[in-house]
Amino acid sequence: MRFNSTRFIIDPTPRKADGEYMAHARITTSRADGSEYDIHSSGDLAGFDMREDAIAHAREWAHEWLDVCFG
Repeated sequence: MRFNSTRFIIDPTPRKADGEYMAHARITTSRADGSEYDIHSSGDLAGFDMREDAIAHAREWAHEWLDVCFG
């Protein structure tokens, strides 16, 4: 089963370190009052030469993590 992706916000913004883009994902959701609530932060997942590759990897990782945890 796929998780309800409208409940979660994935921020896959990579950070640049030592000439490469480090993929990581921050997963949040909104409380009833509209404030943001952190669900999980992945830490560094992998390094990539291209920013877009790091973003794609982080998104895929986050979707898999959410599916396992909230499937």
